[in-house]
Amino acid sequence: MSAAELMVMMRGLALWHNVPDGELGEILDLMDQLELSMGERLDLQGEAGAALYIVAEGIIKLVEEKKGWETTLDILTDGRCLEELALFASVWDGHFAAAVYPARLLKLERAVFAQYLQSRPDIAWLIMENLAAIAARRNPVSELYRQPLETRLARYLFGLSRLQGVISPGGLIIDFPLQVSDIQRAIGAREGDLVAALRSLVAKDVLDLSEKLVVTNLEHLRSLAGAGL
Repeated sequence: MSAAELMVMMRGLALWHNVPDGELGEILDLMDQLELSMGERLDLQGEAGAALYIVAEGIIKLVEEKKGWETTLDILTDGRCLEELALFASVWDGHFAAAVYPARLLKLERAVFAQYLQSRPDIAWLIMENLAAIAARRNPVSELYRQPLETRLARYLFGLSRLQGVISPGGLIIDFPLQVSDIQRAIGAREGDLVAALRSLVAKDVLDLSEKLVVTNLEHLRSLAGAGL
């Protein structure tokens, strides 16, 4: 992703609303890059969770782990941000992120950002206004990210269609080896529920599963995936 594309992506996040381009570029320069291979896990407890993560490329899932159970809350593709409030307070409790497709994340550490804001009180005030607007819409983090199965499935397939979609007469073939069990693990679903969700997308003329996995209506899939995609 080019520097210009990164700036456009940053502009799409509420935390940076009205921050001038020069200062936004400075903030980008403060960020580290983190590569996650497929299946690799990022524990969000402790120091690792005291940061803002932005998905620059790829697909990750956010998982809540409590009492021995893992619940997949959401699927995040490029341009999505993993909790702005983590820049300012501890928000994670038994959560981790895992790559369901190789991913590259941008990481802005809380301590690094705090030091920057101390030298830029004008930008600190803008960020405070944006943060207040975000916090006003927030619920506890697990409820914020807890998405229905069909939404998680649509977000996963939409992400794959952008990364591995091959144009064909019937639509976008997802050129990526997938079994039902792979999708099931990626989005955190029971087999029967996943099969029902896939059949629902077929009935809505979004997917064709007769031979390969083909997205027949990308715009409808986008709408099912929800805002921000």
